[in-house]
Amino acid sequence: MKRVIPAVAACACAVGAQAAQDFVDTAQVISSTPIIERVTEPRQECWQEPAGAPARERNVVAPIVGGVAGALLGSQVGRGSGRTAATAAGAVAGTVIGDRVANPDSDRPVTGAVVGGAAGGLLGAQVGSGSGRNAAAAAGAIGGTIVGDRVQNPQGYAQPVQRCRTVETTREVVRGYTVVYRYNGRDVTTTMPYDPGRTVRVGVGIADGPPASAPPPAGYGTTTTATPPPPAYGYPPAQAAPVGATGTEPHRY
Repeated sequence: MKRVIPAVAACACAVGAQAAQDFVDTAQVISSTPIIERVTEPRQECWQEPAGAPARERNVVAPIVGGVAGALLGSQVGRGSGRTAATAAGAVAGTVIGDRVANPDSDRPVTGAVVGGAAGGLLGAQVGSGSGRNAAAAAGAIGGTIVGDRVQNPQGYAQPVQRCRTVETTREVVRGYTVVYRYNGRDVTTTMPYDPGRTVRVGVGIADGPPASAPPPAGYGTTTTATPPPPAYGYPPAQAAPVGATGTEPHRY
């Protein structure tokens, strides 16, 4: 008996090696259930920690005290016209030393402090006159040193810190759909890579095996010998005359 086999056309027609379908029909979809798989993936999560409190305020008393001490020492060392320059140089050196001792926060460069102190000392020497010239040069050197140092080494604030960590996230992935469709009074279940909707196309063909082998005829493979019929009326069968013999044919009585 031949059987009619429906096959989902979307799946069967994609394979060229399969036998051609007799015709394509439409079947009603009863249900379409997604096949969901949970996938776990690592993910990096980063955030910014808030900035901390500003750096500790630098002490300005110690540089001033150091600058005054240095200026006094320089004025004692210098003689004549060089006394003003020695006072300014001592003020610059004393200010730098006093600042580094009171504010050991970092290895700050001293270029700005020296340049600022020299400029301040020259300006103070030009402003002052007489016995107050050395004091003006010292004050200018101290002020210029502090200003030059702060310009080159501004007081910074704590920067925000970025922190990161690896976390695992889980998401759902649709791998396909389990589809149940009804055709010719039967419910057929199959798997499809997408949601077919309300109907699905099916390819209908005939699935039949090869015919059964017929039984061999009687006597196939055996040798038989024909048996002559019995003689009529009890007489032996007549013998044919040999070919070429003369005379009359024998008769039976």
